[in-house]
Amino acid sequence: MKVERPRTLLELFSVFKPGTELVAGGTDWVIKRHAKLADDAVVIDVFAVDEMQGISLEGENTEGGFLRIGALETMTSLHRNPLVRRHASALADAAYKMGSEQIRNRATVGGNVANSSPAADTPPALAALGAEAVLASGGGERIVPVEDVLGRNRNTLASCEIIKEFRIPLDVNRVSAFLKIGSRSQVSISRVNLAVLARCTDNLFKDARVFVGTLGLAARRVPGAEEALSAAGFDEAFPAALATFAAEAIPGRPTLPYKQSALRGLAQDICVLLSQRAREAVIGSC
Repeated sequence: MKVERPRTLLELFSVFKPGTELVAGGTDWVIKRHAKLADDAVVIDVFAVDEMQGISLEGENTEGGFLRIGALETMTSLHRNPLVRRHASALADAAYKMGSEQIRNRATVGGNVANSSPAADTPPALAALGAEAVLASGGGERIVPVEDVLGRNRNTLASCEIIKEFRIPLDVNRVSAFLKIGSRSQVSISRVNLAVLARCTDNLFKDARVFVGTLGLAARRVPGAEEALSAAGFDEAFPAALATFAAEAIPGRPTLPYKQSALRGLAQDICVLLSQRAREAVIGSC
């Protein structure tokens, strides 16, 4: 086996050919590919590529400003970074709730999205935040919504294309949150997760974006739940809309009753968390 360790995108694309193996943090890759590589396999370790790292605000005081997050940023760096915690709380939540401390220290946000597992935690958070993925190849770059990268247990990237970074629109008037339920209290894989971005106005949640994971895809938007959040009586209508969506997404699955019940509970808890963060944002701006 041959291992390449490029430090720039130019070096990366000079060796990235069809059939080569790409690895970032390796937490998913090792499980999938352990003891399955041919003797002549070529593996590219991208963990040190400069252009795929860093967290920064771009155009903060202008229309179109965004939070830039390099695809190689780890779950630990996302959770601890003050810019992410302020402008993308749902992503900070998801990063903190993923796996063990050792996994969080190594697992990357780009790898979590590229792996496209239905149980992944960062895709619904990124999607709810309206994040875009910057995809790069030897031929240049293109920008797409994060949800467009997600397929069923595999990503939709073109051959020899990578996720370079993510861009999250800045919106100081909306708050976000992510919650999940797993099979155990520690190092848990999601059985169901929920991410919401919304503007809290007059005790209602306006302009909401609601995404659920684990229902066959890593992130699925729920328009009915978004509509329910913006009207009076959302405390009953929002959980009900999520349960209805689950029935449509995974009809006949043995796990459906459990996931519907779990989503109802998450819906109630996330509304409390969003309201709390909206109050804290008002206090912090005074």
